[in-house]
Amino acid sequence: MNAAPAESLTTTAANPTRWVIVGQLLDAKNRRVLSNAHLLYDQQQILHAGETPPPADLLAGRTIPDATLPDYTALPGLIEGHSHIFLDGDELNVDKRAAYQKQDAETLYQQAAQRLRALARLGIIAMRDGGDKDQVGLRLSKLTANGSGPAGAAQVFSPGAGIHRQGRYGAFFGRALENYPDIESCVQACVEEGADHIKIVPTGIINFAKGQVVAKPQFSAEEIRQFKTAARARGRQLMAHASGDLGVGHAIDGGVDTVEHGFFITADQLKNMRDYGVAWVPTFTPVQEQVDHADLMGWTGETLDNLKKILANHAHSLRQALTLGINILVGSDAGSCGVSHGLGLLREMELLENAGMPTLTILSQVTYGNRHLLPGQPPYGSVEKGFKPRLIFTRHNPLATVRNLYHEHLVLFDGKIL
Repeated sequence: MNAAPAESLTTTAANPTRWVIVGQLLDAKNRRVLSNAHLLYDQQQILHAGETPPPADLLAGRTIPDATLPDYTALPGLIEGHSHIFLDGDELNVDKRAAYQKQDAETLYQQAAQRLRALARLGIIAMRDGGDKDQVGLRLSKLTANGSGPAGAAQVFSPGAGIHRQGRYGAFFGRALENYPDIESCVQACVEEGADHIKIVPTGIINFAKGQVVAKPQFSAEEIRQFKTAARARGRQLMAHASGDLGVGHAIDGGVDTVEHGFFITADQLKNMRDYGVAWVPTFTPVQEQVDHADLMGWTGETLDNLKKILANHAHSLRQALTLGINILVGSDAGSCGVSHGLGLLREMELLENAGMPTLTILSQVTYGNRHLLPGQPPYGSVEKGFKPRLIFTRHNPLATVRNLYHEHLVLFDGKIL
């Protein structure tokens, strides 16, 4: 093993391409692991990846790799499937969280930009945002579009503001549908502002004390179909915050591309998801954080029991979904109470693994699978020829357990170790 793998992995002016052999390489596209795999890359792209050496014409006469790392696993950089970059998830105090959200848009933007630069250093190279009313996510989307923006920053894809009903849940990260003449004009306005996808809020959130979603759904299945038609006509996916069996049912029947959260989903609804091709982002982490910090949140007795029951039922639904072949994607809802950006995604992966999702599947979905949530399916999230060299190298085998990604690892971002 190289004494200084970081130096051996970094491209330089004198050596603009790097040839590396690793003990394991995750082929996320095909959900398989390659042994003693060869990688050749420059700053712009991966030139070769596979179990055979690179073609001689790419090696410019070299016969010895720059690094042989038999104890290392290489995998694509991670993609966060659901987060709110404008929020500070580390803060647990309700009053402090409320005060934070009252800051002006520029302050929120500057703080979010700092988080963004930190994400890539954890190996998270892109994120699909869940929306904010101050256009923080949209500004970061424009900043990082097409590889522009700060060097080594994760790319952001944002819907702008989420769409909710006037006076109903969602005002802190969205705007009301009633601000527009109709659904069509609402979607058109989002697209004109630069939305990468459309986010709607068909339901409220869980009442933990009662252990259920008590508020009626905000949108009918027919209204959601109108959102879907308008979004699809403009080349945008439709992302739907939904929990509670009635509201989740409306979202599925309306044809959304993804159900976010999906707590209290039924077995029949899971079958409909499979049949309609609806993907699911389960987001275990926000509810788990309520359990983990029950003392700070003031949860005891029946409420804490409700939280644990909700998580157990969610895990059962996840296993059913996996059996049905539903497309399970990986998002942490980072920014929500207790869910920090970056580490929240690793926690979500851990919770999915604990609930019964195979480790190889999790790693494949948080990379290549989540890539399909992003418009244009950018050239990362897979280790293959022509894709960007945005990879994780680690001696702590994540294929044994995703928890090993909590340990230190090297992040290669366009030929440089961050």
